[in-house]
Amino acid sequence: MTDMRVSNSANVSGSISSLPTSSSKNVLGKQEFLNLLVTQLRYQDPLKPMEDKEFVAQLAQFSALEQMQNLNQSFEFLKAQSMIGRYVVATSPQDASKLIEGRVDSIKIDGSKVYLKVNGTEVLSENVKEVYHTYSEEVLLNILNKVPSKEDLLEILSSLQKGE
Repeated sequence: MTDMRVSNSANVSGSISSLPTSSSKNVLGKQEFLNLLVTQLRYQDPLKPMEDKEFVAQLAQFSALEQMQNLNQSFEFLKAQSMIGRYVVATSPQDASKLIEGRVDSIKIDGSKVYLKVNGTEVLSENVKEVYHTYSEEVLLNILNKVPSKEDLLEILSSLQKGE
């Protein structure tokens, strides 16, 4: 029975090498979790093998981690999709001190990164600082906020008639 567990861990470790590694070194991803699990299986005490309950619990944790990562990728894609046609202000990919403003024409997904095409420049979605419906709507809203209301105009007229 111990031989079977060792051969299973060898098969798992062989398939692990084909999985992509995590892009960030500060975050534990699927690859790191699998490596920990295989290492744990490889170096377990043959006289006290890992309990089935523990193994199932760790596999459930791995499955939950994978689903959370998939959900996060879907969320990032939907967020970027909702920005198409909107006016954005983002930091420049070449110089973080410069801002790029314009309408989002399209989106592109490259691995786990989502890029927005703004004025012909690809900007990471995480670099977006402000989002507006469209530029013209923003300008109109600014103008409308400066125009006095009907009540304000009536008050001004009544005060002029009273000679104030």
